[in-house]
Amino acid sequence: MDWQIDTEMKTVRLTKNSSLKNLLDKSRNEEVLLTRRGHAVALVVPFDDDDAEWYARERDPAFIASIARAREQVKEGKVIRHEDLKRKLKIK
Repeated sequence: MDWQIDTEMKTVRLTKNSSLKNLLDKSRNEEVLLTRRGHAVALVVPFDDDDAEWYARERDPAFIASIARAREQVKEGKVIRHEDLKRKLKIK
């Protein structure tokens, strides 16, 4: 077999005979850490279309800037608690 699995750490050692198909089959339901010469080189995780959308959004500079602005507003006390907003808008 091309893969050596360490069951304690769920790692896979890459070799020149490693198969991408085998790796993807192994990572379908669990995270798999890839190592080369004893060092971590990649992590393969189960991923679906929703994950791909979030992955793209989380790397969007505009989204990152909006998170930074929101954090600054929290630091400056320019926020309202959810319960207070519901009370103000008369929402149960």
